[in-house]
Amino acid sequence: MTAPREDRGAAPVRPERAPPGLAPVLPPAFSDAFDWERIVEHPLNPIDEVFLAMDRNIGMVQGQFLRFDGDAPSLDVLHDHLADRLPRLSRLTHRAGSEGRRTFRAPSPGFDLRDHVREVKLPAGTTLDEALGVLVRQPVPASGPLWSVHLVHGYAVGEYAVCYRVHHGLEDGMGAAHVAAVLFGDPRQPGRARRDEQRNGPLFTAGPVELLRGPLSVGAGLVRALVPARLWPRAPRPGPGHLAVCSTGATWHELSRLGRKHGGTVNDAFLMALWGALAAWSASGKGNDVRSAFRSAPVPVRMPLSTRHTGEEAAVGNHLTTATVVLPGRELPPAEAFAQLVESTHRMRSSGLRPASRAFVALLPSAVTRWTVRRLLSPRSAPLYASNYSVPKNLCFKGDPVMDAIPLGVLLPGNALSVTLLSCGSRVQVSFLYDRRLPGAQRLAALWREALDALDALDALDAPAALNTPAAPDQLFTY
Repeated sequence: MTAPREDRGAAPVRPERAPPGLAPVLPPAFSDAFDWERIVEHPLNPIDEVFLAMDRNIGMVQGQFLRFDGDAPSLDVLHDHLADRLPRLSRLTHRAGSEGRRTFRAPSPGFDLRDHVREVKLPAGTTLDEALGVLVRQPVPASGPLWSVHLVHGYAVGEYAVCYRVHHGLEDGMGAAHVAAVLFGDPRQPGRARRDEQRNGPLFTAGPVELLRGPLSVGAGLVRALVPARLWPRAPRPGPGHLAVCSTGATWHELSRLGRKHGGTVNDAFLMALWGALAAWSASGKGNDVRSAFRSAPVPVRMPLSTRHTGEEAAVGNHLTTATVVLPGRELPPAEAFAQLVESTHRMRSSGLRPASRAFVALLPSAVTRWTVRRLLSPRSAPLYASNYSVPKNLCFKGDPVMDAIPLGVLLPGNALSVTLLSCGSRVQVSFLYDRRLPGAQRLAALWREALDALDALDALDAPAALNTPAAPDQLFTY
């Protein structure tokens, strides 16, 4: 979903207090010494507001753990590099503010880059998953812009990592990928103008038939959220110490080949491996173990869909909607389950959900959009959040090439786990963010990899002939 058009005639107003839902994450009042006449404001869209109000701890902070081949630089070298790129990313100097019912971004007075650049030195032999766990438990700055960059080293010889993390209320996955591209991409690429950080594409991005289908899709999704087929248990809110990550890798070719073999996409292969992983994980549950809930019925998975138009890659904020994909019943044979999943995602592609959601956010009152988004994200209707996006393959830092990029997802309130696929060139990394109190969750990444291998070993003849059709683009479920 996208933000309503900016009211360019509005005068900047000093925020004095936050509305009830936003108070936990909005910064304190700006300094009296700041020159308020020079403020350039950009309104928050209703989806930004929902995510900002949703979480008081670090569960809603997403990120990318970029692994580089080489020796770790000093923190000063990283700071100077970021300072050189910062003029192309004015969003990183902005904080959220409010005035009455109006919410917006505005430059943060006294912004100091050093408050957002940190160093994490880990003991030799620290595993990647342990390193990722350390990162997801790190808070973002308590005031000012809600993002940080960590220089991570010591865990392995000949490599280090730089991790960019930002609160989901300020950036969706595609926006975060754009930031990574500017910070560590080719500096010879021209920077975006400030106006390109706002939505600049057409309001309606589809034909009349798709736009007519769209409201029906939105309505159907809302009904499923309000009256789900079954009520899923709401997980308790995890503290920072409860968060952990497990991850695994694959190649784009593996997923693409598997998806095409069954008439689907990379995303379909990702979801089918998730289907296998959840089946194996839930099978080990006992008695009233939470895993029994995943074993007893098909699992609905909530996924974000980008509503950005071509040329809006640099737009600030959250421009997305959500769709719920029900994974097939675990009693089905893999080939039949794959067929069912591909059919489901094919219907979603033609549902008109993206263009309708884009138009609704721009046209409907913000309060209506906020209410709808909160209902669509209810943990009682779907127990986990899955996303899929990419970063450019040619990232580098001080001449060191990026080896791969591991995603750090978000944990929606009431969900005990989430899964994210992040592709970087020919490499794909999948990570699960979970509450450590969830039994056996540390095995989910390994189970996903095992499920992918098992699916890949299926005889191609097992795939129904009706599915031997050209695969749809792999952009269905992406930020």
